[in-house]
Amino acid sequence: MNVDVLAIGAHPDDVELGCAGLLLSLRARGYRFGILDLTAGEKGSRGTKETRRKEAKAAAELLGATARECLELPDTRVAVTESAVRAIVERLRRWRPALVVSMSPDDHHPDHAACAHLVARASFLAALKNYDAEGEPHRVARVIRYSRHPWFVPSFVVDITDHVEQKLAAIACYESQFTRRDDTGPKTPISAPDYDDDLKAYWRHHGSGVGALYAEPFAMDGPPALVDPIKALCQQRRDVD
Repeated sequence: MNVDVLAIGAHPDDVELGCAGLLLSLRARGYRFGILDLTAGEKGSRGTKETRRKEAKAAAELLGATARECLELPDTRVAVTESAVRAIVERLRRWRPALVVSMSPDDHHPDHAACAHLVARASFLAALKNYDAEGEPHRVARVIRYSRHPWFVPSFVVDITDHVEQKLAAIACYESQFTRRDDTGPKTPISAPDYDDDLKAYWRHHGSGVGALYAEPFAMDGPPALVDPIKALCQQRRDVD
């Protein structure tokens, strides 16, 4: 069940919101990806554990994920514990991704920040032969981070213009969280009728600097090693009206 990319989120829907455009873009280029949720999102204001599990399965199928798994860590209480680190190490060794896509340590949700620290630690330890976890050692080539908050400063952005509608469709799989109809459930920012407009505005902001209609932002530690700087840095910008 090897994958090229493993996208990790604290809750179901974090991956869809943060990096589904990247995943769709990579899949279109022939890469395989998996999704790892740390919790089932059972403490959220809307939905149930069972409902969110079904929604996550539907979203993974729509995106074309090779596999999706939930570690069942306690929602709202994700912490950097040895057992949690070991669980992530074992998934990294099982799926053997070159690229790991994780969350930002600066996100205001404490589970998101904990997810970032857990993944950073596990990605390092997965390569150590004598680290006590199942599976053969595996070295992750690069960890990148996503966020959807306005203070997030990216290292690079990815043009998702060709995939934005499918990304929105994957987000819409989480009907319990993003429903647009009037109901009696708790009102949250993400259930607001205009939340799609907020998302598009964020992606348009990050796309504007590179001539793309929509783009997702990502951060990473250290500079990339570019074999062909011309190809990597001087691509023709998309014409945007």
